[in-house]
Amino acid sequence: MVPIDTFLPVQSIISMATIAHFTDPHLPLTGASPRELASKRILGWLSWRLRRRRNHRSDILGRIMDDIAASAPDMLALTGDVVNISTRSEFAAARRWLEELAPPERLMLVPGNHDRYVRDAERAGLTKLSPWMTGRADADSATFPTVRYVGNVALIGVDSTWPAPWREASGMVGPEQLQRLRHLLANSAAKGFCRIVLIHHPPLTELASRPRKALKDAGGLREVLVEQGAEAVLYGHNHEWAHQPLETRTGIAHILSAPSASMAPGRKKPPAGWQLLEVQRKRGEWAMNVLRRGLSGNGGEVREMERLALSSLSH
Repeated sequence: MVPIDTFLPVQSIISMATIAHFTDPHLPLTGASPRELASKRILGWLSWRLRRRRNHRSDILGRIMDDIAASAPDMLALTGDVVNISTRSEFAAARRWLEELAPPERLMLVPGNHDRYVRDAERAGLTKLSPWMTGRADADSATFPTVRYVGNVALIGVDSTWPAPWREASGMVGPEQLQRLRHLLANSAAKGFCRIVLIHHPPLTELASRPRKALKDAGGLREVLVEQGAEAVLYGHNHEWAHQPLETRTGIAHILSAPSASMAPGRKKPPAGWQLLEVQRKRGEWAMNVLRRGLSGNGGEVREMERLALSSLSH
């Protein structure tokens, strides 16, 4: 894997900002103690051993990351599920992987449900990933929503994870975080930024693959987005390509997802992929060119899948 050290320098003003979005890498499950498995983790461990380890391959993830590195984006946006069942060894391995991939100021992470698989995820090591959630190398915790500024873009990270019950992969944002998100969206718009929200779970009820995997307070999040507006929302969780426009008070919010960055070809879900957003201001409106790249169906190469030309202008 090529380290992401070829980024363009982020200036205070950039005419075009580039954001590389990838999601759900599901790094290999490196180990779990008997004590850790005496919990909900046992279900995830069995799932990994019986099925998921053949779906999520580190060699494919490496090829996707090499392809991202070749594009030299201004920022990486990772929308969760770095690990599988939130064990100590997984978080230690995830920390090493992120350190090799990019410094905290060049990668923005929001957690996924597998990163907070159980109630003691922080104690097990989720806090080890805090620098990439906050952008500060010395951070040992994160308060959401988080925000990063990349040229003319405000990246706003939302934590949709909670220790869901057994056999559930649902999400929840919560009223306090929704209220802070409302203010962040308003303030960022007032300062002239393009607002891109990062979240793991599908932000709209109709985008959830199953009720047990849905965002429980998607209605509240939708209300905030419609009221305050956003130019884009990037998410993961479903392991598939999607684009859903949402009409808001300030224009169109483009809701975009990508497949798992480690998914092998020949599975039920699309092979691994990622998307590059090029954001610029044109004639008073935000314009986003989205380049989607993914593994070919036979696994032979990473190639262009689709190009989208998106605008914040309402129709």
